[in-house]
Amino acid sequence: MYTPFLMCGYAAALILMLFGFRGVRRSTPDLPGSRQLNWFILCALFGVLLIGLRPWVPALLSIVVSNFLLFAGGLFLYLATAKILERNSRLFPWPAGICVLALPPFVWFTYIHDEVLARLLIHAVVLGSIFITTSVMLFRGQRDPEIRQPARACAWLLILATALQGAWCLFESRLGPHATNFIHPDLINVGFSYLSMLLGLATVIGLLWLALTVHRLDLRKIAQTDSLTGLLNRRAFEEILRRELLRNDRSGGSMGIMLIDLDYFKKVNDSMGHFAGDDVLQRISQVLRDGTRPSDVLARYGGEEFVVLLRSVGIEEARSAAERIRMQIATLSGLPGSVNLTASIGVAVSQRKETATEFLFRSDEALYRSKREGRNLVSVYRESEDELDAEESVSSRLS
Repeated sequence: MYTPFLMCGYAAALILMLFGFRGVRRSTPDLPGSRQLNWFILCALFGVLLIGLRPWVPALLSIVVSNFLLFAGGLFLYLATAKILERNSRLFPWPAGICVLALPPFVWFTYIHDEVLARLLIHAVVLGSIFITTSVMLFRGQRDPEIRQPARACAWLLILATALQGAWCLFESRLGPHATNFIHPDLINVGFSYLSMLLGLATVIGLLWLALTVHRLDLRKIAQTDSLTGLLNRRAFEEILRRELLRNDRSGGSMGIMLIDLDYFKKVNDSMGHFAGDDVLQRISQVLRDGTRPSDVLARYGGEEFVVLLRSVGIEEARSAAERIRMQIATLSGLPGSVNLTASIGVAVSQRKETATEFLFRSDEALYRSKREGRNLVSVYRESEDELDAEESVSSRLS
């Protein structure tokens, strides 16, 4: 077996991957980590090409430069992982420093004392350090259950690549002075080479899978989030509400909804402009975050309307929560133009076998009761005993 043939085969695979990867980047230009993965492929491609040219080019290129291109590729894998998982690459100086420290001994064992095993050991230590650091990030970076599988797959591929490098060094050390000639390697070393190449390619594919998964989750989040306030939008809220109603029907629990409408908000936009109105909406969304529990679901329902899903509450608990929010809004200071803002709130509590539309309709009825009775009120929808009057209001004014 001849080394140039091995390297040319791997280079051909990298070139095909490079073209395929460019297609992915064109269809998804904002794919996280794509730039770093592209640089990894380029470093690996030029590195193996220089190794393949070892019989015809000086050792500086075919040994030193080629190996350090492979080291640089490992660093780009680390940076790609940090970018995909949105992690701080604060550990980057550590593997990068190992690459710098490896240069003098690598040159020594190339020019002063030609030792294949020593170079192979340095190669294994440098890449192993980078791979282990990256795999730790992958194991710790499982922020969402949906990215757990691709993250773990990539981490285990890197661990296997590290173990393979160690096994290769161990095998070479057993040969002693009969260490493999890299121009004409034996079948065992050919196997080690191909396994290393396959693990490298598989890791890139795994990271691409991870990047696409993260990108899909980000798109889903964007589709479900109101861009101004950062709260859920109406569509996402209604999907959650339908799921919660089904769960409550099975468990026999109850939950509440408070539908919040800012009083005379149009005057804010008309008198101070839409930028001031946007600032007010952002301040109100923060009031809702501060005034609700982590288990509650918040959404901007449309325009100046907000909605809050209160899990596991009864009528009085829902009314108390709504009253607290109403008072926080009424006493909010520092708004643009020193405007005094109030809110009307309608509250309803879930009923058995009720649809999301019916539930929202009852909270909407309570909201309009608050508006009809003078605004800056909390009204709770109740079913009367004779069912002639659909609602009984529990209203309170800011004292």
